[in-house]
Amino acid sequence: MRRPLLALPLLLAVLGSAGCLDVRADLELDAKGGGTLRIALAADPQVLAARAELDRLGGEALGPPLPAFDDVTRPYLQKRAAGRGVALVTFAKGADGGRAKLDCLLKFTDLEGASWMLNDLAAALGGAGLGYARGEGDDLVLKPRQYGFPVAGRKPAPAPTGETARRQAELATTLIGAIGDLNVVLNVTVPGDVVRSNAPQVAGRTSTWTVNAGNLMSQQDVNPEIVFSGAGLAIKP
Repeated sequence: MRRPLLALPLLLAVLGSAGCLDVRADLELDAKGGGTLRIALAADPQVLAARAELDRLGGEALGPPLPAFDDVTRPYLQKRAAGRGVALVTFAKGADGGRAKLDCLLKFTDLEGASWMLNDLAAALGGAGLGYARGEGDDLVLKPRQYGFPVAGRKPAPAPTGETARRQAELATTLIGAIGDLNVVLNVTVPGDVVRSNAPQVAGRTSTWTVNAGNLMSQQDVNPEIVFSGAGLAIKP
């Protein structure tokens, strides 16, 4: 099955921990092929705990295991970014109004480095990310690209049996049933004028995708494709 772009920054990969989840990702690309990525997440701590327990039990009931929310710290991100052309600019994590929150800003030199970090946080991507391709004339195309990165999540446990399998099923049912409060917004801003975008919303150079309980199933096969003018840009596909 084709994986949606909205999986990228903790998005649909966190679907397994979806209930009461708000995620906003702002990807802004520059004229040299780099850019910045801001990820802001707010979630019910009980939902995050349920996802972590499900991963500890193993069996990949809702995809490969993800880094536990508690483990995602400034040193963790800095270590994973080392040697990848990615720098952690800002990092904030805490609780507000009974919700766990994470807000970080990453600066990257190319989309391979940005895709590496997104795969590190969202193991379910299977090594996919974003890349550039040539379009007609001076146009460039931003589209999915398979990098084949290794999954960085914890090693899954053996297939569950008995009581473990029952508990795993309970957790999976709880998480899937909580999808009603899911709200994911992704903004991608390209450095040239947009010629064509498959995003539902386009304003200037920014394309916006939104996933919530109302449109979740219809978004399953959405992969981003933005054609934009490459005139005067130093981006090499």
